[in-house]
Amino acid sequence: MIKFLTSDIGASKKVDGVRIVSNLNNTNHFVDNLKKYISEGKNFVFIASNPTTYTINDSYAGLTFESFNISGFKFENLQIVDERTDSDLERIIKSASIVFLAGGNTLNQMEYFNRINLSKILKKYTKIIIGQSAGALNLATEVYCSPEDEDELEEKRYFKGLGLTNINIEPHFKNSPHFGEENILEKTLLEDSKNKPFIAITDGSYIIDNESSQTLYGEGYLFTNGSYSQICKDGQALDVTNLLTSTQQEKSF
Repeated sequence: MIKFLTSDIGASKKVDGVRIVSNLNNTNHFVDNLKKYISEGKNFVFIASNPTTYTINDSYAGLTFESFNISGFKFENLQIVDERTDSDLERIIKSASIVFLAGGNTLNQMEYFNRINLSKILKKYTKIIIGQSAGALNLATEVYCSPEDEDELEEKRYFKGLGLTNINIEPHFKNSPHFGEENILEKTLLEDSKNKPFIAITDGSYIIDNESSQTLYGEGYLFTNGSYSQICKDGQALDVTNLLTSTQQEKSF
């Protein structure tokens, strides 16, 4: 199984207040690297983060599907997984050429994933999974879910994920309200990194986990022990295999 942990792949953008399809962001060779594993397939499976917002799910899934096709991939069918279809989840996943885990509210998404036993089903899957934002966070064995605003400071930040990678990411780095002078959320991220290290990535950056190795492509930062430092820039790639594990081990001494 090949996992792509992404922040934002650029499948759509807003123009005059209307969201339209756009080409996938290839700044850090996302398209090029994905084509090494797949260029076409029958079924593109989009797993929504909210199982009941059907209109939103249809819109984002359609834009994502179209973006892949105009970016050089050829998928025949779009299959959306939410409450309309999840009773047939095992068959849908088995037939998937690629599985896309959407962004959204991370904790709510994982609660939905638990209800449909997604972890058990995905562990039998052998092809490609792309997690975007919340979808990437929830691929982890133990998820670190940072607060998005001050109202979420008291909410659960650590919980069991899908168990498909040991990598924890912080998506949308620099595009979120987390950072700024005397920002309480910045302090929270730094404090939380004492408990669990993670890699913050900007939109357009991503990590490929191919079971034997893990590589960061594009701008990324390592948070650990209450501080952070840049470890990779746009246009660069860095082997991060066991980086978080070794950092955690160093912390324990």
